[in-house]
Amino acid sequence: MKLFIHRSITIGLIVSSIIISSLLDNKFNALALTPEQIMQKLNQIPVFTIGNSKEILLSDNDNKKIFVTYLNHQDAQQVVENITKENPERQVKVITIPLGKVYQLLKDKQKSESQGPPDLFTFVPGKKQLTSALSILKKEDPTADTFPGIPLFYGMVTVDKKKTFLSINYDKESFTPFYFERESLQKLIETIKKQQPELASSIEVKVTQLEGILSAFEKNDKEQERFAKSVVLVPSEDSAKKLLEILKEDK
Repeated sequence: MKLFIHRSITIGLIVSSIIISSLLDNKFNALALTPEQIMQKLNQIPVFTIGNSKEILLSDNDNKKIFVTYLNHQDAQQVVENITKENPERQVKVITIPLGKVYQLLKDKQKSESQGPPDLFTFVPGKKQLTSALSILKKEDPTADTFPGIPLFYGMVTVDKKKTFLSINYDKESFTPFYFERESLQKLIETIKKQQPELASSIEVKVTQLEGILSAFEKNDKEQERFAKSVVLVPSEDSAKKLLEILKEDK
């Protein structure tokens, strides 16, 4: 599949060495990326929807057509199984597309103000990750009862009494990973504890919204360009495996 042109999604799973990055204080100030750079980052993330051999199927809700995107392949597969159970003759399947494609469709919809379908876009995160995100959010806001959006997990560490993002060195470059799956971030933290045990007590698992990161990417502030370019979105292991299967099929 040509849209998946970058295979660096394993960057957060195969770590050559760990570094601490002080590129940005603990806040998401306006970041600067071109539309092409944003697409490049998003195209590394496989997401899933439901369709047939001809088209993507849109869900119906209150007479509105909704483009539903699943972050977890298993969730999408369960929907397919439910559909075929109710109607065995209906030919539907899980379709894998890059997140950048959905992002572009959404942007095109916003720009054109088209009245045609889809009317809405909905993203469905995995339930397990939403639960993890809410547990982290509750530490800062005990009154929270839901996590508002698509969770991204990242690490913070205290160095010289200053909190900073966890980053990694890979192939002579520095990257700041944000994970769609908390468990993958935890693997990185365990590696850090082995390589740099003096940092272990100060490491914190944090969560933010994908929507917030995208909004930050779209703003124009050259001062934060270096950090923006270092951000890497890392899919869940389940999604990464599906992407590797697609890459093998395309050889």
